[in-house]
Amino acid sequence: MDAVAKAHAIYTPASLSFYDLAVHGLSNRFAWRCPTSTITDLYRRYLSANHLEAAVGTGLFLDRAGTAFDRLVLLDINTHCLRVSARRLARFEPECRVANLLEPLTLDLAPFSSVALTYVLHCLPGSMAEKLVVLDHLKPLMAQDACLFGATILGEGVRPNGPARSLFKVYNERGVFNNTEDSLAALTDGLNRRFARVEVEQRGLVALFVAR
Repeated sequence: MDAVAKAHAIYTPASLSFYDLAVHGLSNRFAWRCPTSTITDLYRRYLSANHLEAAVGTGLFLDRAGTAFDRLVLLDINTHCLRVSARRLARFEPECRVANLLEPLTLDLAPFSSVALTYVLHCLPGSMAEKLVVLDHLKPLMAQDACLFGATILGEGVRPNGPARSLFKVYNERGVFNNTEDSLAALTDGLNRRFARVEVEQRGLVALFVAR
């Protein structure tokens, strides 16, 4: 729990005020080499009108996707992220829930047609096999034909440039990231063990995945 707390403690009202510029404007393009538009396109392809966002950030991808929702649920362990995202997405009247994805989700929620897990796994402590228990917790909330999609920043088997190496060092030392052993192979294997159809693509240091 200490490691989980460290991973999300950085997301304060002050830091969230410049998160979009720092992460979506700069880091994605210049360090992780996966432009924000690439992840936004993933949302546009796989979002449904009955959607669960498992860890919300600032809600930017949902805001830009251009999808209308019949039901939108925002789930996060950090209440600051929930407040910022709920305010940004107020036109959709989202429902907010506080939960730790590493623990079983005892939420009374009807099945969703889509679930997004974006920029979460690289923050969670443990090996990739240990992190992917979050999928076991999310699967019961998915309808039979539902789609789970998202993105994570890899730390193993990649070739980071100078900015990425600097960010990796700082973030992993502070416990914001825990991804030094996160590989594309381990992610793909974990998804294949749980889902019938899996697509994984690497863009720069980012793995984009879709599972049904």
